[in-house]
This record gives sequence, C-alpha cells and structure tokens, in this order.
Amino acid sequence: CPAATSPTRTLWKRNNAMVLSWLLNSLSDTIRSSVLYFETVEELWKDLEERFGQSNKARLFQVQKDMSCLSQGEIDIASYYTKAKKLWDESFAVSEMPRCICAKCECG
Repeated sequence: CPAATSPTRTLWKRNNAMVLSWLLNSLSDTIRSSVLYFETVEELWKDLEERFGQSNKARLFQVQKDMSCLSQGEIDIASYYTKAKKLWDESFAVSEMPRCICAKCECG
C-alpha cells in the first residue's frame, strides 16, 4: 500500500478494492465467509495460498504417475493423444508457479 501522502494512493485503493471484489466473488460461500475481512488483495492471496497452495502435490504425483503408465494399447491414436494431452494440461495446471529470481524483482 502506498504511503498516505503518495499521489497514487487513491488509484491503488480503487484498484485493490476492484481486484478484492473479483477474488471474493470467485470463491465459494464457505471460503468467502472466512476471508471477508481482509483489506488488501495481498493479504487475501497470501492466506489462500497458505491454505490451498500445497494441496496439489499429491495430485501432481498422481498425474505424473498416470503419464508414465500411459500407453496406446488398443485405442486409436486420436484417443491416445487426447488422454496424453489431458494429463499434460492437468500436470501444468497443478504445478507450482516458478518464483521470480531476477535481481530487479521486488515480489520475491
């Protein structure tokens, strides 16, 4: 959050409120009720990441196992490709996002 005297504070607050609203409206009622009182997107995101960010490791392991066991067998090539692509896409979706390590990065 910019300092109270910063000329960008008003714009930051408006954008924060808009993104906070988007995120809250995308959550289920149960989860939303537990995070309603966060004031910044950063606080909300960190809480959700802490709660749900690590649960994909078991699923990722299962998807990788399924990928290694996949074989065409008796199915046609289109069906085989579809199964392989589905597993590849799911693997990408549940993988951890890489952290920025560049020297200029402030996000860590």
